[in-house]
Amino acid sequence: MGYRELLQALEEEVGRQIRELRAAASEERGKLLDATRTEVAQARETAVEAERRRLRDQAARVLSAARLGQERALLTEARREMDVLQQEAEARLPAVDDGHLLGRLVDELVPELGDEAVEFRVAPGHEKLLRDHLRHHHPALAARATIVGRAGVGGGVEASLDGRQVLDNTLASRLRRAWQLHEPEIASILLGDGHGGM
Repeated sequence: MGYRELLQALEEEVGRQIRELRAAASEERGKLLDATRTEVAQARETAVEAERRRLRDQAARVLSAARLGQERALLTEARREMDVLQQEAEARLPAVDDGHLLGRLVDELVPELGDEAVEFRVAPGHEKLLRDHLRHHHPALAARATIVGRAGVGGGVEASLDGRQVLDNTLASRLRRAWQLHEPEIASILLGDGHGGM
């Protein structure tokens, strides 16, 4: 084999090796690109899922805060409405005080009065009604009772025992006690079942 043939065979061998190396490099590049694409797709999917979770959690927190704020506003408004209703009920007490309740309210206090001197405080103009009631139903009590008309009483009766203890059986105090006892029920009737626990 001559120099020229040897050179040509060498060139062909080098060319073949170059082609094989190129083919191998191309195949390796293809595998590397496929692996990179797969990794990038997985990383992208992981990042997208993490962002979805973050957005879901954030939306849940925002929604929860909004619901809490709305519930707080509803409770505040319900409390205001109940306060207005109680004030309206208190404002109507004078219309209920027709004097006929006075005897019954005094009778409720009699067992607690003992044998001491008693000062009864009633709405102005009801002194005679109470005096007549005591004389007729509780003559012993009438003998040791003082009856005073007082503008702040507003219906019902207060009894002061020897100036030390005041028993309050006025319409206003009874309304306050009844309101505390029945407020959840009133709220449930007027504002719906969700507000009965105010």
